[in-house]
Amino acid sequence: MLDIFTQSPHFYDYVTAAVLLLGVFNVAEVLFLLWNKARVESSELKRQGLKRLASTALITATDPAALLPRPAKEEEFAAYSEAIASVLDSFEGEIAVKAAQLISDLGIDDHYRRLARHRVWYKRGNAIDILSSFKLKSNREFFLAVFRSETSLDVRYRIIYGLSRLAREHADIRALARMLSGLPYLTAKYTEDIFYNIITALKATGSEAEFGIFMREIMNDKTVLNLVKRDCITACYAAACEKGRGLLKEYYAAFPDEPEILIAAVKALARMGDFSVTPAAIRHPDWRVRLAALKYAHLCCMDMLPEIRALLRDPSYHVRLNAALALAKGGEKGLAALRQEAAGPDAFAASTAAYALSQEAA
Repeated sequence: MLDIFTQSPHFYDYVTAAVLLLGVFNVAEVLFLLWNKARVESSELKRQGLKRLASTALITATDPAALLPRPAKEEEFAAYSEAIASVLDSFEGEIAVKAAQLISDLGIDDHYRRLARHRVWYKRGNAIDILSSFKLKSNREFFLAVFRSETSLDVRYRIIYGLSRLAREHADIRALARMLSGLPYLTAKYTEDIFYNIITALKATGSEAEFGIFMREIMNDKTVLNLVKRDCITACYAAACEKGRGLLKEYYAAFPDEPEILIAAVKALARMGDFSVTPAAIRHPDWRVRLAALKYAHLCCMDMLPEIRALLRDPSYHVRLNAALALAKGGEKGLAALRQEAAGPDAFAASTAAYALSQEAA
């Protein structure tokens, strides 16, 4: 077949036509890319212009809605939403009130509430995300209503995230916990973010104690996953719950066989400057708990030098390494112990001690 094609008197005509078509295609592709680049840049410039206009109107005008063109396209709604969310995050008082009012005046809330009922799930999810960014209490009942009828797990997770930014009292936290319990466990980061949002919202209103009441309620609640309890403690660590020290110690005592809860409690307490459970954690049979505690041992446990030194022979490499680093940071006694171990017969302990000494010297 190839021979027939190459011997055809029109062979070079075919080749020339193919080359020309390829050239036209390449030129068209370049032109399309240039057009698309210009379109995207123009859209971004317009979006940034609308954001600046909205932000300026909110800060300087008594009636910002009168100065702003009403949004008609999706990118215009998105630009105004970004600007308003930024102002609500940055300002309080009169400016925040104007920003919240502008959402209604420009029909932004109605637009995204309609989109939250769209047949395409990712458009519903995007609408929920934008409404969540406003952190308006008026959206709470709407979120709850949408959650009851929503079929997409992804959107339901987003609704819970939005509700977590609106928590104001104990009943709100319990409701969110029930909603979370009805869905498959997603990730530690997601759940931690949910409870971090709750703690932050409660702290802003002086109601941090409400979260402590909630955590005490779920401590012995078998319907709440231990992973979720761990994530609550991790959120306390991230949000620096100074008032929760006693409760965190109770969790440490109540879950001796749950390493992840113990680790979270050790870290959260250490961030508050409380090392009361660290000695017990250093002696814990689970290597992960020992590892977590050793990261703070140089701050509180140098009177346990023989026990920390013994961990240079721990079966876990990570424990041996962190025991050596703790000794290196623990003053002259710790350094002296490392020098002795570096010259000792135990190959594992000697190499780990030598590494820690080299790091300290550097």
